[in-house]
Amino acid sequence: MIKLKDLLSEGKFKMKGKYLNMPGGEVSSIPKRNERERIVVQIKNEKFKLYDNGFNEFHLIGDRNDYYPKGTKDLERFLNKNKAKYIGIDRWNF
Repeated sequence: MIKLKDLLSEGKFKMKGKYLNMPGGEVSSIPKRNERERIVVQIKNEKFKLYDNGFNEFHLIGDRNDYYPKGTKDLERFLNKNKAKYIGIDRWNF
């Protein structure tokens, strides 16, 4: 049985604990700043790399703009309001 609550949250970013649920159904933990991975999301024509800076702060580093949400609710609101699309995980070398 499909619940109304599940239909309303479908297609949105949602934080559950330390995990970020993507609109397509993928689940990923947000990498810390000293890890090699970054979550890549696209907003309009700009790609942002997301990581956790610690102390419940996140960094979205883009090609032209940067955004620093304060807390999980602010991160969810930013991603859903701007209709971000999940691209994947970027791994880079030091």
